[in-house]
Amino acid sequence: MKYFFKKCGLVLVWAFIGFFAYQFLSVSIKVPNTMLTLEPAVLGLSSLFMGPIGTMGVGFISHFLYDSLNYSTVWWTWIIAESVAGLMLGLVSRRLELLTRQLSVKQIVQFNFWQALVNFLAWGLIAPLGDYLIYKSSLSFVFHQGLTIAIMNTLVIGIVVSLFLYFYHYFFKS
Repeated sequence: MKYFFKKCGLVLVWAFIGFFAYQFLSVSIKVPNTMLTLEPAVLGLSSLFMGPIGTMGVGFISHFLYDSLNYSTVWWTWIIAESVAGLMLGLVSRRLELLTRQLSVKQIVQFNFWQALVNFLAWGLIAPLGDYLIYKSSLSFVFHQGLTIAIMNTLVIGIVVSLFLYFYHYFFKS
């Protein structure tokens, strides 16, 4: 039971860090309702420590908090997409054992390949299709939005998490 409460506490801490990244470390871009933010990096970093279920919770809670405090409605399709992205990033991180095994360029390339696939699945497919089917949004608009976010999230996670892994292994594992 103690482990459960510890894990829930960690999920909440990571979720609040993600929410603050959404809220304060983001820049609007030309696509409406789309921002360049460091929150995907928080999700990627939490996947290294939390595993799939914890990272799914981090994605769900951080996105829910941001939507509920900043928009008139909560966009459940995007919250679900963020949760799926967290789940899959957690599975990838656990499978590659990025913090426990000796870090190699091959591992970094594999992680970035899989996280790009995760981002394009979550943001380029799940979220836009959900918006189109549930909210009856314009198909071209939501796919433009989703693909833009997928590209930005892939770059943010690729840069920040790769640098973190390099420095983590350099300072703590060598």
